[in-house]
Amino acid sequence: MEQNGVFLWIFGFAIVVCGNQETLQQPPISAKLPSLINMNNDFAFHLYKRLIESPDYQSKNIFFSPFSVSMALSELSLGAGGDTKQQLLSGIGYNSAIFSTEEMHQLFHSLLEEIGNRTEVDIDVGTALYASDRFKPHSKFLEDMKEFYHSDGFTVDFSVKETVDQINKYVEEKTHGKISQAVDNLEKDTLMFLLTYIYFKGKWDKPFKPETTSESTFYIDDKTTVPVQMMHQYEHLKVYYDVELFTKVLCLDYNDSFSMILAVPDVYMKQKTMKDLEMTVSRQHIEKWRRSVSERKVDIYVPKLSLKTSYSLKDILKGMGMTDMFSDKADFTGVSEENIFVSKVLHKATLDIDEQGTTAAAVTGVEIRPTSYDPLSDLKFDHPFMIFITDQTNDNILFVGKVVNPNEKL
Repeated sequence: MEQNGVFLWIFGFAIVVCGNQETLQQPPISAKLPSLINMNNDFAFHLYKRLIESPDYQSKNIFFSPFSVSMALSELSLGAGGDTKQQLLSGIGYNSAIFSTEEMHQLFHSLLEEIGNRTEVDIDVGTALYASDRFKPHSKFLEDMKEFYHSDGFTVDFSVKETVDQINKYVEEKTHGKISQAVDNLEKDTLMFLLTYIYFKGKWDKPFKPETTSESTFYIDDKTTVPVQMMHQYEHLKVYYDVELFTKVLCLDYNDSFSMILAVPDVYMKQKTMKDLEMTVSRQHIEKWRRSVSERKVDIYVPKLSLKTSYSLKDILKGMGMTDMFSDKADFTGVSEENIFVSKVLHKATLDIDEQGTTAAAVTGVEIRPTSYDPLSDLKFDHPFMIFITDQTNDNILFVGKVVNPNEKL
């Protein structure tokens, strides 16, 4: 039987601010929340490494929300069965020995509730499900999407342009105007359109002074440079030198409970390259850096950025073992009686960094450093570096990225 297409669109929009939060106490399920965070963060690095290995994205800026992607895939697993479900669960790193699939969905719900309860944080995470008026999803699937993932539901006619306009207006509202043209067109035989979004806006705990920003040079590689507007601070800031990776780490806090971690290879030492860093770095490194940073007065130089990224994740996810959902082997009997498959998985993200903030997003060791060289006397991010936007309260990685060329346009 010929299968109709389900169109899956995932958005991650990076914009950051921070505020107070209260951790929801939901024992015993809440005790397993760190395991869900670990699952999502491990998925972040698996997806990142697949992206940088892809010819389409090599030597380009990378920026995406792994939380948005893993949440969308978890949502799909609600309606999947057989090998399709097992591949989805395996692909996002699910481990049945730690929690059941029911508990996984409950944990995502707890995380969304916890984010939604942050009264002083400008952060919005959610899901929308658009179903064709000729498509009949199972009520159980729709109820689970609403219960666990706070999904908005709409019945639409994909054959008319007004549906595209409706989706674009919804995305524009949810992303506070950051994205006004999310969808150009949709296939008329589309039966379902699943969209996840994250909007995150933040102001620096210690803002940069605009008068200290000046034009400087960014070294893309040994032969290529571009001009950038470089922000500067000389402040007591959280820094760390990772001797294992020969990497300088800077942790810039927002007003309260989120941080941006910047990591740049130490070009002076030359033992490690950017490729070494991005192929080696893992969830455990982020956790170590968060524990190990200490305040000291340093000179930092960070470029002003305005980046947009767009990814087709179909081949990437197939490479991670999630193959059946894109073929006639797809089993989405939990979604509908009709034979359906996923035709596309797209992800878009934006990142803006300026003087005011961002708009986008225990290991014990003995450190031995060269006595004649202080790697943290200044931190100048004037060659390719990595970016992580994390939640200080639970180490959840909301955004991951790499800046290769701050002037690169989508």
